Amino acid sequence: MGNWKSKVMLVLVLVAMQSFQAYSYDYHSLSIDCGATNTTFDVQLNRAWTTDNEFIGSGVNKLVSTSASFPQMNTLRIFPSGIKNCYNLPLEKESKYLVRAGFYYGNYDNLRKPPAFGLEVQSGNINVNVSTSLSSDPIYHEFLLITKKSALDVCLIQTQNNQVPFISTLEVSSVDQRVYRLMTSNIALYLESRINYGANQSVPDRFPTYVDIYNRIWKPEEVSTYRNLSLGIGSASWDTAENYPPNVVLDSAIEANSVSESIFLPINFREKSLVSAYFVLYFDITPAYQEGEARRKVAISIDGQLLNITRLLGNGRCVTVSIFPVNVTGGTANLTISPAEGATSPALLNAMEVFSVISSADRVVGTFFGIVLFSWIAYRI
Repeated sequence: MGNWKSKVMLVLVLVAMQSFQAYSYDYHSLSIDCGATNTTFDVQLNRAWTTDNEFIGSGVNKLVSTSASFPQMNTLRIFPSGIKNCYNLPLEKESKYLVRAGFYYGNYDNLRKPPAFGLEVQSGNINVNVSTSLSSDPIYHEFLLITKKSALDVCLIQTQNNQVPFISTLEVSSVDQRVYRLMTSNIALYLESRINYGANQSVPDRFPTYVDIYNRIWKPEEVSTYRNLSLGIGSASWDTAENYPPNVVLDSAIEANSVSESIFLPINFREKSLVSAYFVLYFDITPAYQEGEARRKVAISIDGQLLNITRLLGNGRCVTVSIFPVNVTGGTANLTISPAEGATSPALLNAMEVFSVISSADRVVGTFFGIVLFSWIAYRI
């Protein structure tokens, strides 16, 4: 009898272990250091980087010859065999994710010949060309998508002879369905630009999850033709405004030189053909606030078309403006932020995200053009 009970207990333990293993493969976020042999912990980002061994069975681990400033870029996995090699990431079905693939050549083969190849995501619904370089800066391709299945495939495609595909990092972050709310289930978004305006190069471009819950990269950028305002790195948390921008990002801004002047910003796109774009603008007057100033009001135009007039709120109160879809031709959109009628303080801008829209309803890369233009304003009260 005792032996029978022991066998039953052993079976139950094995079943529990299998259930735990299956559950452990359902990830809400992943930080994969491709080509690494050990899991590491990034103290600055408060993030563990795992190896990629359990997500792919092909490829060869390599080390770069020219080290990168971001440690996880110093390893990579190359794919010298096969036209198509795929990672398989277990995720929740019909859920929204930020997916970012990072590439750093680092002259790992000592040939000084950075390759070009293809990147395919979600069974070919999303395709981009990856062109690497000898630069010390990594290249990222980032997407916002809604999963169709309980697993996501990320594939490296050889598109030219003697051009060996590789990948350095692969990151996935679960995103609340209410975030980037104008995004519908039949599209995916490709990140064109995400800028922290007014911040100098001493401000990091990425933050721990307790500062930015969605692990975004915010490029700091000063614009010499406008006032660059910054409170420094302040509150270590995210704001409760639409899309939860980090407070660090809202603590800097560019401001027009006078109340009669507009802010002009050219936005470059990867594709030069007609694309549909999704703009997100963040406004918080805190870096520019002066005691007793009147509330600001800005008019937002893209390529000369007035799309939104927004009243900015008081000190420490963020306003998020989302505009979608915006048709862009020729690879550049010209954004203008002007003082609206009756404004008594200059126009400003804290941060901006710009995406191009990829149709994921069909198995081809394309664009999505809506009939109605949505301009969504979210106020944090």
